[in-house]
Amino acid sequence: MIDKTIFDDNYRSKKSQLLKLSQAEKEERQKAKKDFIFYLGECEDKRAALLNFELLGQSWMNVDDLDYEPSQIIDNKIKPLIHKQARFMFGKEPDILFKPYDKNFKQTCEELRQYIDAILNASKFWSSTLKAFRIATVTKRVLLRLEANPNQPVRLFYHSIDDFNYENDSDDITKLKSVTFVREDPNNKKDNDSNNVWYRYTYYMNGENCYLRTETFKENNLDLPFKETNKNTGLSKIPCWVIVNEQSINNIYGSSDIKDLRPLQNAYNRRLSDFNDALRFLMFGQTVIIDGNEDDVNSCNIAPNSLMAIKSLNLEEGGKQAQVKRVESGFSNAEPIKMYLKILDDSMHEKLAIPVEDKLTNVPSAKAIKYIFTELVARCEEKWNDWEPIIRSMLRLIVESCSKFNCYSDWNSSWNNLQYSIVINKNYPIPEDEEDAKRLAMDEVVSKVKSRKNYIKEYSSDEDYKEQFNEILEETTLIQNAQDSMINDANNEINNIDKELENDEE
Repeated sequence: MIDKTIFDDNYRSKKSQLLKLSQAEKEERQKAKKDFIFYLGECEDKRAALLNFELLGQSWMNVDDLDYEPSQIIDNKIKPLIHKQARFMFGKEPDILFKPYDKNFKQTCEELRQYIDAILNASKFWSSTLKAFRIATVTKRVLLRLEANPNQPVRLFYHSIDDFNYENDSDDITKLKSVTFVREDPNNKKDNDSNNVWYRYTYYMNGENCYLRTETFKENNLDLPFKETNKNTGLSKIPCWVIVNEQSINNIYGSSDIKDLRPLQNAYNRRLSDFNDALRFLMFGQTVIIDGNEDDVNSCNIAPNSLMAIKSLNLEEGGKQAQVKRVESGFSNAEPIKMYLKILDDSMHEKLAIPVEDKLTNVPSAKAIKYIFTELVARCEEKWNDWEPIIRSMLRLIVESCSKFNCYSDWNSSWNNLQYSIVINKNYPIPEDEEDAKRLAMDEVVSKVKSRKNYIKEYSSDEDYKEQFNEILEETTLIQNAQDSMINDANNEINNIDKELENDEE
Protein backbone atom coordinates (compact mmCIF):
# COMPACT_ATOMS: atom_id res chain seq x y z
CA MET A 1 0.00 0.00 0.00
CA ILE A 2 1.41 3.36 -1.08
CA ASP A 3 1.44 6.10 1.56
CA LYS A 4 -0.91 8.73 0.11
CA THR A 5 0.74 11.48 2.19
CA ILE A 6 3.59 11.51 -0.33
CA PHE A 7 1.23 13.35 -2.71
CA ASP A 8 0.07 15.80 -0.02
CA ASP A 9 2.32 18.87 -0.29
CA ASN A 10 0.74 20.49 2.77
CA TYR A 11 1.51 17.46 4.94
CA ARG A 12 5.07 17.30 3.57
CA SER A 13 5.50 21.01 4.26
CA LYS A 14 4.66 20.49 7.93
CA LYS A 15 7.26 17.73 8.18
CA SER A 16 9.86 19.96 6.52
CA GLN A 17 9.13 22.72 8.99
CA LEU A 18 9.50 20.41 11.99
CA LEU A 19 12.67 18.85 10.59
CA LYS A 20 14.14 22.33 9.98
CA LEU A 21 15.21 21.46 6.46
CA SER A 22 17.34 23.87 4.46
CA GLN A 23 16.28 24.91 0.96
CA ALA A 24 18.76 22.47 -0.58
CA GLU A 25 17.37 19.61 1.53
CA LYS A 26 13.82 20.51 0.53
CA GLU A 27 14.78 20.46 -3.14
CA GLU A 28 16.50 17.09 -2.70
CA ARG A 29 13.41 15.57 -1.12
CA GLN A 30 11.28 17.05 -3.90
CA LYS A 31 13.48 15.28 -6.45
CA ALA A 32 13.16 12.07 -4.44
CA LYS A 33 9.38 12.43 -4.54
CA LYS A 34 9.49 12.97 -8.30
CA ASP A 35 11.66 9.87 -8.77
CA PHE A 36 9.32 7.80 -6.59
CA ILE A 37 6.23 8.87 -8.56
CA PHE A 38 8.07 8.08 -11.80
CA TYR A 39 8.93 4.64 -10.40
CA LEU A 40 5.21 4.00 -9.74
CA GLY A 41 4.49 4.42 -13.45
CA GLU A 42 1.34 5.83 -15.01
CA CYS A 43 -0.40 8.84 -13.48
CA GLU A 44 -3.66 7.80 -11.82
CA ASP A 45 -5.12 11.29 -11.40
CA LYS A 46 -4.39 13.38 -14.49
CA ARG A 47 -6.77 16.10 -13.36
CA ALA A 48 -4.57 16.73 -10.32
CA ALA A 49 -1.49 16.51 -12.55
CA LEU A 50 -2.77 19.47 -14.58
CA LEU A 51 -2.03 21.61 -11.52
CA ASN A 52 1.22 19.83 -10.62
CA PHE A 53 3.21 18.24 -13.46
CA GLU A 54 5.38 16.34 -10.95
CA LEU A 55 2.42 14.01 -10.38
CA LEU A 56 2.50 12.87 -14.02
CA GLY A 57 5.04 10.13 -13.36
CA GLN A 58 5.63 8.36 -16.68
CA SER A 59 2.57 9.95 -18.29
CA TRP A 60 2.76 13.13 -20.35
CA MET A 61 0.49 15.89 -21.58
CA ASN A 62 -0.46 15.96 -25.28
CA VAL A 63 -0.39 19.61 -26.34
CA ASP A 64 -0.53 19.17 -30.15
CA ASP A 65 -3.78 20.14 -31.88
CA LEU A 66 -4.53 16.93 -33.79
CA ASP A 67 -7.60 15.38 -35.41
CA TYR A 68 -7.21 12.30 -33.22
CA GLU A 69 -6.22 11.53 -29.66
CA PRO A 70 -2.67 10.14 -29.64
CA SER A 71 -2.12 6.90 -27.77
CA GLN A 72 -0.39 6.93 -24.41
CA ILE A 73 0.83 3.42 -23.64
CA ILE A 74 2.76 3.17 -20.36
CA ASP A 75 4.73 -0.06 -20.09
CA ASN A 76 6.55 0.42 -16.78
CA LYS A 77 9.85 -1.46 -17.01
CA ILE A 78 11.52 0.31 -14.09
CA LYS A 79 9.33 -1.03 -11.29
CA PRO A 80 9.78 -4.74 -12.19
CA LEU A 81 13.54 -4.23 -12.59
CA ILE A 82 13.85 -2.53 -9.19
CA HIS A 83 11.83 -5.38 -7.66
CA LYS A 84 14.00 -8.03 -9.36
CA GLN A 85 17.11 -6.39 -7.96
CA ALA A 86 15.57 -6.28 -4.46
CA ARG A 87 14.48 -9.93 -4.62
CA PHE A 88 17.96 -10.96 -5.72
CA MET A 89 19.45 -9.00 -2.83
CA PHE A 90 17.02 -9.87 0.00
CA GLY A 91 14.50 -12.33 -1.47
CA LYS A 92 16.17 -15.10 0.50
CA GLU A 93 17.29 -13.79 3.87
CA PRO A 94 21.02 -14.02 4.57
CA ASP A 95 22.51 -16.33 7.17
CA ILE A 96 23.89 -14.60 10.26
CA LEU A 97 26.74 -16.29 12.12
CA PHE A 98 28.15 -15.34 15.52
CA LYS A 99 31.73 -16.60 15.75
CA PRO A 100 33.22 -16.51 19.28
CA TYR A 101 36.83 -15.51 19.80
CA ASP A 102 37.07 -18.29 22.37
CA LYS A 103 35.98 -21.64 20.87
CA ASN A 104 34.87 -22.80 24.31
CA PHE A 105 31.85 -20.49 23.93
CA LYS A 106 30.83 -21.84 20.55
CA GLN A 107 27.58 -23.37 21.80
CA THR A 108 26.71 -20.28 23.87
CA CYS A 109 27.27 -18.08 20.83
CA GLU A 110 25.01 -20.27 18.72
CA GLU A 111 22.25 -20.00 21.31
CA LEU A 112 22.58 -16.20 21.21
CA ARG A 113 22.42 -16.23 17.41
CA GLN A 114 19.21 -18.25 17.46
CA TYR A 115 17.68 -15.87 20.01
CA ILE A 116 18.58 -12.79 17.95
CA ASP A 117 17.21 -14.50 14.87
CA ALA A 118 13.89 -14.96 16.68
CA ILE A 119 13.83 -11.23 17.55
CA LEU A 120 14.39 -10.34 13.87
CA ASN A 121 11.62 -12.70 12.78
CA ALA A 122 9.21 -11.22 15.32
CA SER A 123 9.81 -7.76 13.81
CA LYS A 124 9.57 -9.16 10.25
CA PHE A 125 12.92 -7.52 9.77
CA TRP A 126 14.03 -9.16 6.52
CA SER A 127 10.67 -8.65 4.84
CA SER A 128 10.73 -4.97 5.84
CA THR A 129 14.36 -4.71 4.72
CA LEU A 130 13.49 -5.91 1.21
CA LYS A 131 10.83 -3.20 0.94
CA ALA A 132 13.12 -0.57 2.43
CA PHE A 133 15.84 -1.53 -0.04
CA ARG A 134 13.47 -0.90 -2.95
CA ILE A 135 12.61 2.54 -1.59
CA ALA A 136 16.27 3.37 -0.89
CA THR A 137 17.31 2.60 -4.48
CA VAL A 138 14.66 5.07 -5.68
CA THR A 139 14.80 7.87 -3.07
CA LYS A 140 18.52 7.48 -2.20
CA ARG A 141 18.25 6.71 1.53
CA VAL A 142 16.17 5.34 4.39
CA LEU A 143 16.48 5.32 8.18
CA LEU A 144 16.62 2.14 10.27
CA ARG A 145 15.58 2.72 13.89
CA LEU A 146 15.74 0.47 16.93
CA GLU A 147 13.29 1.03 19.77
CA ALA A 148 14.11 -0.56 23.14
CA ASN A 149 12.33 0.14 26.43
CA PRO A 150 12.57 -1.59 29.82
CA ASN A 151 10.55 -4.81 30.03
CA GLN A 152 9.34 -4.44 26.44
CA PRO A 153 10.38 -6.36 23.31
CA VAL A 154 12.84 -4.77 20.90
CA ARG A 155 11.20 -3.24 17.84
CA LEU A 156 12.72 -2.27 14.50
CA PHE A 157 11.38 0.37 12.11
CA TYR A 158 12.26 1.86 8.72
CA HIS A 159 11.56 5.50 7.83
CA SER A 160 11.42 7.10 4.38
CA ILE A 161 13.49 10.15 3.45
CA ASP A 162 10.62 12.57 4.23
CA ASP A 163 10.39 11.47 7.86
CA PHE A 164 13.88 12.25 9.15
CA ASN A 165 16.86 14.55 9.12
CA TYR A 166 20.36 13.88 10.43
CA GLU A 167 23.76 15.38 11.09
CA ASN A 168 27.05 13.55 10.65
CA ASP A 169 30.06 13.84 12.92
CA SER A 170 32.42 16.43 11.38
CA ASP A 171 35.44 14.25 12.21
CA ASP A 172 33.92 11.01 10.86
CA ILE A 173 31.08 11.12 8.33
CA THR A 174 30.28 7.45 8.98
CA LYS A 175 29.12 8.37 12.51
CA LEU A 176 25.90 10.17 13.37
CA LYS A 177 25.95 13.21 15.58
CA SER A 178 22.17 13.52 15.79
CA VAL A 179 19.04 12.11 14.16
CA THR A 180 15.61 13.76 14.10
CA PHE A 181 12.35 12.21 12.98
CA VAL A 182 8.75 13.41 13.27
CA ARG A 183 5.29 11.92 13.36
CA GLU A 184 1.73 13.10 13.78
CA ASP A 185 -0.20 11.76 16.76
CA PRO A 186 -2.90 9.53 15.22
CA ASN A 187 -4.98 9.66 18.42
CA ASN A 188 -5.31 13.46 18.29
CA LYS A 189 -5.71 13.85 14.55
CA LYS A 190 -8.73 15.79 13.32
CA ASP A 191 -9.51 17.04 9.83
CA ASN A 192 -8.76 20.75 9.35
CA ASP A 193 -8.08 21.14 13.04
CA SER A 194 -5.18 23.38 14.02
CA ASN A 195 -4.92 21.55 17.37
CA ASN A 196 -3.55 18.36 15.84
CA VAL A 197 -0.51 17.15 17.80
CA TRP A 198 2.92 16.49 16.30
CA TYR A 199 6.01 14.96 17.90
CA ARG A 200 9.64 15.62 17.10
CA TYR A 201 12.17 13.09 18.41
CA THR A 202 15.88 13.89 18.39
CA TYR A 203 18.60 11.40 19.32
CA TYR A 204 21.95 12.99 20.07
CA MET A 205 25.23 12.06 21.71
CA ASN A 206 26.43 13.76 24.88
CA GLY A 207 29.81 12.35 25.77
CA GLU A 208 29.57 8.57 25.85
CA ASN A 209 25.79 8.52 26.31
CA CYS A 210 22.90 8.81 23.88
CA TYR A 211 20.03 11.13 24.81
CA LEU A 212 16.51 11.48 23.43
CA ARG A 213 14.77 14.85 23.23
CA THR A 214 10.98 14.68 22.73
CA GLU A 215 9.15 17.85 21.68
CA THR A 216 5.37 18.18 21.34
CA PHE A 217 3.77 20.72 18.99
CA LYS A 218 0.31 21.98 18.13
CA GLU A 219 -0.31 22.24 14.41
CA ASN A 220 -1.04 25.96 14.65
CA ASN A 221 2.48 26.60 15.97
CA LEU A 222 5.09 24.18 14.62
CA ASP A 223 7.99 26.47 15.51
CA LEU A 224 7.57 26.43 19.28
CA PRO A 225 6.91 23.22 21.28
CA PHE A 226 4.51 23.44 24.20
CA LYS A 227 6.22 20.48 25.90
CA GLU A 228 9.78 19.18 25.91
CA THR A 229 11.57 16.34 27.72
CA ASN A 230 15.16 15.03 27.68
CA LYS A 231 16.26 11.65 28.92
CA ASN A 232 19.32 9.45 28.88
CA THR A 233 18.54 6.36 26.77
CA GLY A 234 21.24 4.35 28.53
CA LEU A 235 22.69 3.30 25.17
CA SER A 236 26.25 3.85 24.03
CA LYS A 237 25.26 4.92 20.53
CA ILE A 238 22.36 6.44 18.63
CA PRO A 239 19.84 3.64 17.88
CA CYS A 240 19.41 4.86 14.31
CA TRP A 241 21.27 4.18 11.08
CA VAL A 242 21.00 6.13 7.84
CA ILE A 243 21.39 3.74 4.89
CA VAL A 244 22.54 5.60 1.78
CA ASN A 245 22.24 4.07 -1.68
CA GLU A 246 25.63 3.91 -3.44
CA GLN A 247 27.36 6.42 -1.24
CA SER A 248 30.74 7.52 -2.57
CA ILE A 249 33.65 9.72 -1.50
CA ASN A 250 32.42 12.73 -3.43
CA ASN A 251 28.71 12.01 -2.97
CA ILE A 252 27.91 11.24 0.65
CA TYR A 253 24.18 11.69 0.05
CA GLY A 254 23.93 8.78 -2.37
CA SER A 255 22.27 8.45 -5.77
CA SER A 256 19.04 7.08 -7.20
CA ASP A 257 18.90 4.09 -9.53
CA ILE A 258 16.11 5.91 -11.38
CA LYS A 259 18.44 8.58 -12.79
CA ASP A 260 19.88 6.51 -15.66
CA LEU A 261 16.63 4.64 -16.31
CA ARG A 262 14.38 7.68 -16.71
CA PRO A 263 15.34 8.74 -20.29
CA LEU A 264 15.21 5.14 -21.51
CA GLN A 265 11.77 4.58 -19.96
CA ASN A 266 10.43 7.82 -21.47
CA ALA A 267 11.72 6.89 -24.92
CA TYR A 268 10.26 3.39 -24.58
CA ASN A 269 6.79 4.65 -23.64
CA ARG A 270 6.67 7.22 -26.44
CA ARG A 271 7.89 4.90 -29.20
CA LEU A 272 5.50 2.20 -28.03
CA SER A 273 2.66 4.72 -28.19
CA ASP A 274 3.74 5.81 -31.68
CA PHE A 275 3.83 2.17 -32.72
CA ASN A 276 0.29 1.72 -31.45
CA ASP A 277 -0.91 4.76 -33.43
CA ALA A 278 0.79 3.49 -36.58
CA LEU A 279 -1.00 0.17 -36.22
CA ARG A 280 -4.31 1.90 -35.66
CA PHE A 281 -4.02 3.80 -38.94
CA LEU A 282 -2.23 1.28 -41.15
CA MET A 283 -3.39 -2.17 -40.13
CA PHE A 284 -6.76 -1.83 -41.94
CA GLY A 285 -7.29 -1.36 -45.68
CA GLN A 286 -9.47 1.39 -47.11
CA THR A 287 -12.22 1.42 -49.76
CA VAL A 288 -11.74 4.18 -52.37
CA ILE A 289 -14.48 5.39 -54.76
CA ILE A 290 -13.44 7.45 -57.78
CA ASP A 291 -15.86 9.58 -59.85
CA GLY A 292 -18.89 8.31 -57.96
CA ASN A 293 -22.08 10.22 -57.26
CA GLU A 294 -21.83 11.96 -53.89
CA ASP A 295 -25.22 10.77 -52.63
CA ASP A 296 -24.45 7.16 -53.56
CA VAL A 297 -21.03 7.32 -51.95
CA ASN A 298 -22.47 8.71 -48.70
CA SER A 299 -25.04 5.94 -48.55
CA CYS A 300 -22.55 3.10 -49.08
CA ASN A 301 -22.44 0.36 -46.47
CA ILE A 302 -18.85 -0.72 -45.89
CA ALA A 303 -19.19 -4.28 -44.60
CA PRO A 304 -18.01 -7.76 -45.62
CA ASN A 305 -19.72 -9.02 -48.85
CA SER A 306 -21.86 -5.89 -49.09
CA LEU A 307 -23.04 -4.70 -52.54
CA MET A 308 -22.59 -1.07 -53.58
CA ALA A 309 -24.70 0.73 -56.18
CA ILE A 310 -22.63 3.68 -57.42
CA LYS A 311 -23.81 6.07 -60.13
CA SER A 312 -21.07 7.75 -62.16
CA LEU A 313 -20.78 11.51 -62.35
CA ASN A 314 -22.44 13.11 -65.41
CA LEU A 315 -23.38 9.69 -66.78
CA GLU A 316 -26.27 11.14 -68.82
CA GLU A 317 -23.78 13.34 -70.65
CA GLY A 318 -21.32 10.54 -71.32
CA GLY A 319 -19.12 11.58 -68.42
CA LYS A 320 -16.74 9.70 -66.18
CA GLN A 321 -17.06 6.05 -65.16
CA ALA A 322 -17.29 5.40 -61.39
CA GLN A 323 -14.60 3.11 -59.93
CA VAL A 324 -14.46 1.25 -56.61
CA LYS A 325 -11.04 0.15 -55.42
CA ARG A 326 -9.56 -1.42 -52.31
CA VAL A 327 -6.30 0.09 -51.05
CA GLU A 328 -4.47 -2.27 -48.67
CA SER A 329 -1.96 -0.82 -46.23
CA GLY A 330 1.51 -2.11 -45.55
CA PHE A 331 3.56 -1.49 -42.41
CA SER A 332 7.22 -1.85 -43.29
CA ASN A 333 8.66 -0.25 -40.12
CA ALA A 334 7.45 -2.88 -37.66
CA GLU A 335 10.77 -4.75 -37.38
CA PRO A 336 12.94 -1.63 -36.88
CA ILE A 337 10.56 -0.38 -34.17
CA LYS A 338 10.55 -3.75 -32.42
CA MET A 339 14.34 -3.77 -32.59
CA TYR A 340 14.52 -0.26 -31.15
CA LEU A 341 12.16 -1.15 -28.28
CA LYS A 342 14.28 -4.20 -27.50
CA ILE A 343 17.45 -2.08 -27.46
CA LEU A 344 15.82 0.24 -24.91
CA ASP A 345 14.63 -2.71 -22.79
CA ASP A 346 18.05 -4.38 -22.88
CA SER A 347 19.73 -1.10 -21.96
CA MET A 348 17.51 -0.74 -18.87
CA HIS A 349 18.43 -4.27 -17.83
CA GLU A 350 22.10 -3.47 -18.38
CA LYS A 351 21.93 -0.36 -16.18
CA LEU A 352 20.95 -2.58 -13.21
CA ALA A 353 23.14 -5.52 -14.37
CA ILE A 354 20.04 -7.75 -14.61
CA PRO A 355 20.34 -10.46 -17.30
CA VAL A 356 17.77 -10.32 -20.10
CA GLU A 357 15.51 -13.29 -20.70
CA ASP A 358 17.32 -14.25 -23.94
CA LYS A 359 20.48 -15.11 -22.01
CA LEU A 360 18.63 -17.40 -19.60
CA THR A 361 17.14 -19.72 -22.21
CA ASN A 362 18.86 -23.00 -23.10
CA VAL A 363 21.59 -22.55 -20.48
CA PRO A 364 23.52 -25.84 -20.27
CA SER A 365 24.39 -25.83 -16.57
CA ALA A 366 24.06 -24.02 -13.27
CA LYS A 367 27.69 -22.96 -13.64
CA ALA A 368 26.79 -21.09 -16.82
CA ILE A 369 23.85 -19.42 -15.06
CA LYS A 370 26.20 -18.33 -12.29
CA TYR A 371 28.49 -16.76 -14.88
CA ILE A 372 25.52 -14.89 -16.42
CA PHE A 373 24.64 -13.43 -13.01
CA THR A 374 28.23 -12.37 -12.22
CA GLU A 375 27.59 -8.68 -12.86
CA LEU A 376 24.41 -8.63 -10.79
CA VAL A 377 26.20 -10.39 -7.92
CA ALA A 378 28.99 -7.80 -8.11
CA ARG A 379 26.43 -4.97 -8.09
CA CYS A 380 24.66 -6.43 -5.05
CA GLU A 381 27.97 -6.93 -3.25
CA GLU A 382 28.65 -3.24 -3.83
CA LYS A 383 25.28 -2.36 -2.30
CA TRP A 384 26.00 -4.70 0.62
CA ASN A 385 28.93 -2.40 1.45
CA ASP A 386 26.29 0.14 2.51
CA TRP A 387 23.99 -2.32 4.29
CA GLU A 388 26.23 -4.89 5.97
CA PRO A 389 28.07 -2.66 8.50
CA ILE A 390 24.75 -1.15 9.55
CA ILE A 391 23.09 -4.53 10.06
CA ARG A 392 26.05 -5.75 12.13
CA SER A 393 25.92 -2.58 14.25
CA MET A 394 22.17 -3.02 14.71
CA LEU A 395 22.64 -6.64 15.87
CA ARG A 396 25.19 -5.59 18.49
CA LEU A 397 22.89 -2.85 19.75
CA ILE A 398 20.07 -5.38 20.11
CA VAL A 399 22.32 -7.42 22.41
CA GLU A 400 23.28 -4.30 24.37
CA SER A 401 19.63 -3.22 24.72
CA CYS A 402 18.48 -6.63 25.92
CA SER A 403 21.29 -6.82 28.47
CA LYS A 404 20.53 -3.34 29.88
CA PHE A 405 16.74 -3.11 29.74
CA ASN A 406 15.61 -6.67 30.52
CA CYS A 407 13.55 -6.67 27.33
CA TYR A 408 12.95 -10.43 27.57
CA SER A 409 12.43 -12.45 30.73
CA ASP A 410 14.29 -15.47 29.34
CA TRP A 411 17.37 -13.50 28.30
CA ASN A 412 20.55 -15.33 29.29
CA SER A 413 22.87 -12.95 31.19
CA SER A 414 25.90 -15.00 30.07
CA TRP A 415 25.38 -13.52 26.59
CA ASN A 416 26.07 -9.98 27.81
CA ASN A 417 29.87 -10.23 27.84
CA LEU A 418 30.43 -12.62 24.95
CA GLN A 419 33.23 -11.67 22.55
CA TYR A 420 32.39 -12.58 18.98
CA SER A 421 32.51 -11.48 15.37
CA ILE A 422 29.45 -11.30 13.13
CA VAL A 423 29.48 -12.81 9.66
CA ILE A 424 26.65 -12.30 7.16
CA ASN A 425 26.48 -14.92 4.42
CA LYS A 426 24.43 -13.71 1.45
CA ASN A 427 22.00 -16.11 -0.21
CA TYR A 428 21.61 -15.08 -3.82
CA PRO A 429 19.01 -17.18 -5.69
CA ILE A 430 21.45 -18.82 -8.13
CA PRO A 431 21.37 -22.61 -8.63
CA GLU A 432 24.64 -24.33 -7.83
CA ASP A 433 26.20 -27.52 -9.20
CA GLU A 434 27.05 -28.47 -5.63
CA GLU A 435 26.21 -32.16 -5.94
CA ASP A 436 28.45 -32.56 -8.99
CA ALA A 437 31.23 -30.65 -7.22
CA LYS A 438 30.90 -32.87 -4.13
CA ARG A 439 30.99 -36.02 -6.25
CA LEU A 440 34.13 -34.86 -8.06
CA ALA A 441 35.80 -33.89 -4.76
CA MET A 442 34.98 -37.30 -3.27
CA ASP A 443 36.55 -39.04 -6.27
CA GLU A 444 39.67 -36.93 -5.69
CA VAL A 445 39.73 -38.04 -2.05
CA VAL A 446 39.43 -41.69 -3.06
CA SER A 447 42.20 -41.20 -5.64
CA LYS A 448 44.29 -39.61 -2.87
CA VAL A 449 44.85 -36.36 -4.78
CA LYS A 450 42.77 -34.42 -2.24
CA SER A 451 42.91 -34.70 1.54
CA ARG A 452 39.91 -35.59 3.66
CA LYS A 453 40.51 -32.49 5.79
CA ASN A 454 40.22 -30.19 2.74
CA TYR A 455 37.03 -31.93 1.66
CA ILE A 456 35.46 -31.36 5.10
CA LYS A 457 36.63 -27.75 5.09
CA GLU A 458 34.95 -27.03 1.73
CA TYR A 459 31.66 -28.86 2.10
CA SER A 460 30.94 -29.11 5.81
CA SER A 461 28.41 -26.75 7.40
CA ASP A 462 30.34 -27.00 10.65
CA GLU A 463 32.47 -23.90 11.26
CA ASP A 464 35.21 -25.85 13.11
CA TYR A 465 36.21 -28.31 10.38
CA LYS A 466 39.32 -29.42 12.31
CA GLU A 467 37.18 -30.59 15.22
CA GLN A 468 34.90 -32.47 12.84
CA PHE A 469 37.93 -34.07 11.16
CA ASN A 470 39.26 -35.18 14.58
CA GLU A 471 35.87 -36.69 15.40
CA ILE A 472 35.98 -38.68 12.16
CA LEU A 473 39.51 -39.87 13.02
CA GLU A 474 38.33 -40.97 16.47
CA GLU A 475 35.39 -42.87 14.99
CA THR A 476 37.63 -44.47 12.36
CA THR A 477 40.10 -45.49 15.07
CA LEU A 478 37.31 -46.99 17.20
CA ILE A 479 35.92 -48.88 14.23
CA GLN A 480 39.37 -50.09 13.23
CA ASN A 481 40.11 -51.22 16.80
CA ALA A 482 36.79 -53.03 16.96
CA GLN A 483 37.49 -54.74 13.66
CA ASP A 484 41.00 -55.71 14.79
CA SER A 485 39.58 -57.07 18.02
CA MET A 486 36.99 -59.12 16.14
CA ILE A 487 39.68 -60.47 13.80
CA ASN A 488 41.94 -61.35 16.75
CA ASP A 489 39.07 -63.11 18.51
CA ALA A 490 38.27 -65.03 15.33
CA ASN A 491 41.92 -66.01 14.86
CA ASN A 492 42.17 -67.14 18.48
CA GLU A 493 39.02 -69.18 18.05
CA ILE A 494 40.41 -70.81 14.93
CA ASN A 495 43.72 -71.54 16.68
CA ASN A 496 41.88 -73.13 19.60
CA ILE A 497 39.87 -75.32 17.23
CA ASP A 498 43.04 -76.37 15.41
CA LYS A 499 44.70 -77.31 18.70
CA GLU A 500 41.67 -79.35 19.76
CA LEU A 501 41.72 -81.22 16.44
CA GLU A 502 45.44 -81.92 16.80
CA ASN A 503 44.86 -83.26 20.33
CA ASP A 504 42.06 -85.52 19.09
CA GLU A 505 44.28 -86.95 16.33
CA GLU A 506 46.99 -87.78 18.85
